[in-house]
Amino acid sequence: MKSKLLVRPNLKLFLIGALLIAVAQELITNGQSETSILTWVGHKPASVQVELQRLLDLADKQPSADLYGRISGCFERVGDAKNARIFLRRAEAFADLDEE
Repeated sequence: MKSKLLVRPNLKLFLIGALLIAVAQELITNGQSETSILTWVGHKPASVQVELQRLLDLADKQPSADLYGRISGCFERVGDAKNARIFLRRAEAFADLDEE
């Protein structure tokens, strides 16, 4: 009697198994971090958005290194790494100006 087990493998099971392994690996390596792919990218707390808008308005009137650093931190919490780096560079530039 010949076995047909290896003739037609169930590809759905392979796909589900691969996904389960990927999710388990993600949970083990990055489960507790803020940059995990399992976190909601679109989820932005309203309080952070309100604080961010307030800090941006204040930065237009009175720019400072500390203020730009706080804005960078807000962008990091929201998940916008590009703007976080931009404002961190502005904070460093203002800190260099204050030293001179």
